[in-house]
Amino acid sequence: MRLQDLIDELERQKPLKWDQKIESSNLGMVLDGSPKFQLDGRENLFTITRPCHNQIAERLEIPVRYYSKMDSEAPELLIENVNTWLKKNSKEVFVRGLGNSVRAFLSDRYRVIDHPDVLYCSLNELQAYEADVEDCYLSETEMNVKVKSNQLKDFVRHKEDLIIGGLLLVNSETGHRALRVEPRMFRVKCTNGMVIEEFLTRQIHLGNGNEVLDEMVYLSIRRSIKELFGRFGEIIQVLRETTEIKVKSPQRVINNVVEHYRLSEEQKENILIAFGAEPEYDKYGIANAVTRAAKNEENWEKSLDLERIGGRLITISTEEFKNWDE
Repeated sequence: MRLQDLIDELERQKPLKWDQKIESSNLGMVLDGSPKFQLDGRENLFTITRPCHNQIAERLEIPVRYYSKMDSEAPELLIENVNTWLKKNSKEVFVRGLGNSVRAFLSDRYRVIDHPDVLYCSLNELQAYEADVEDCYLSETEMNVKVKSNQLKDFVRHKEDLIIGGLLLVNSETGHRALRVEPRMFRVKCTNGMVIEEFLTRQIHLGNGNEVLDEMVYLSIRRSIKELFGRFGEIIQVLRETTEIKVKSPQRVINNVVEHYRLSEEQKENILIAFGAEPEYDKYGIANAVTRAAKNEENWEKSLDLERIGGRLITISTEEFKNWDE
């Protein structure tokens, strides 16, 4: 998704968003083709997104697998269970909606940090770094923005193997992820990105929002961007050090990586092909094979998972990594 497409979609959603704090006893689940929410006994019924169903199960302490089984096989039983626990342990909850759907079922202490505010604040700070937005993603649960800075360029192996520094901006309006600003390195030669979580900054969605607290969050975003970009040289040095950790059997290491991170056989094959396309017999080479394989994923989330796994391979201990080569 291009940046302008993301902005257009966020602006389209703005007038459709609504929030309500409500006693859980004033909520009711009813069956109308599928389970829906009724608020304060009003006639309007609201569909419930799948991620929100999971939050309802978690907050009411109903096992998610059992909740899903009731939803698919015995919806009347689900309605009875949910309504019983909504009323039995009544407490104030925070419900977030979009149009005719309920998209989040949260603590009444949840701090709202919406996508447009995060995005515009970040873009404002990024102007100072000659930054380009590489790609964007928006789902029911989160917004991701990949950024590259034309001021941050260096190399790991040799001067022709250019690395561009950047970041991954992550936010959720529904409590599924905390606001995160993570370093993301872009290797020009292979056009693959690597997210290195160990250097991330994070702001938890918690606390009753007010103008002072909101301003602190936005200040934190700006500081996080500045601090991450200031550590570019440190991250490059970490990457260079991984080229000194040699690999005897790439096949064995990749097998162990696949097993450790529970990747599929198809992902394993893609990693092996990626390594074979540019064999580099060291820790850095294995990590790059994983991130190169990420480009074969059609699903954004799975692709990003592989970019993160590549980053984890960079930062795991030398001892643990070498154990995978034994």
